[in-house]
Amino acid sequence: MGQLGVAIIEADGQFGRPLAKFLAEHGFVPELHPDPVALLPRLASRPPQAVLLGCEGEPSATLQTLRRIRDLSIVPCLILSGQADDISEILALEAGADGLLDRATPHRALLARLHAVLRRGDWGAVETVAALSVGGWKLIPERRQLLRPDGSECPLTTAEFDLMQILAESMGKPVSRDVIAARVFKRPFRAEDRTVDNLVLRLRRKLGATQQDSIKTIRGAGYLFAGFIGNTTRVAVA
Repeated sequence: MGQLGVAIIEADGQFGRPLAKFLAEHGFVPELHPDPVALLPRLASRPPQAVLLGCEGEPSATLQTLRRIRDLSIVPCLILSGQADDISEILALEAGADGLLDRATPHRALLARLHAVLRRGDWGAVETVAALSVGGWKLIPERRQLLRPDGSECPLTTAEFDLMQILAESMGKPVSRDVIAARVFKRPFRAEDRTVDNLVLRLRRKLGATQQDSIKTIRGAGYLFAGFIGNTTRVAVA
């Protein structure tokens, strides 16, 4: 994978320094920030490959920082929390995180999760890739891009893109919440868990008001991507 830059936002140096040292020993170029002030201004133009966002105190402050990050970049972001329960994970995912880990997670387990997130978000350098073109929109899995008809990118988080790809691949057929939970969140769906429904809601909003009906709710079956306006074709994108 080569050396990859990872920004660690962590106020506790006794926690952050050993983590940065470990990542440096495993092929990363870590940068340790006690707060997000220095990192935020360059996220739009020079983002790192990933962000590890420490959360030791008030969760709402961490989620606010995460939302500021998401306003500027779709960089993969993992939250390291002292309160890694189901509710905290749901709130983190809804705010745009790509995952939430307990601060007590062993460094090797954190490294494995970081590699997994980066693999999912790696566009790669390819000369020609297959794309799904629907009504002028283009979904490019290899680059993990969704392009609007005018060619501009519709920025999606890792989870939002995974959901868009699953729905697009099954266009015209409903996809159950169980399948979405297993493929996007790597866990079984629970009836009381609103994470899948909230993810669909966020994706609909990202697509824009004119495309709200592109993703339909099928009672008892899940969600169905009806397609954007226009015909569906497979194309090659240089």
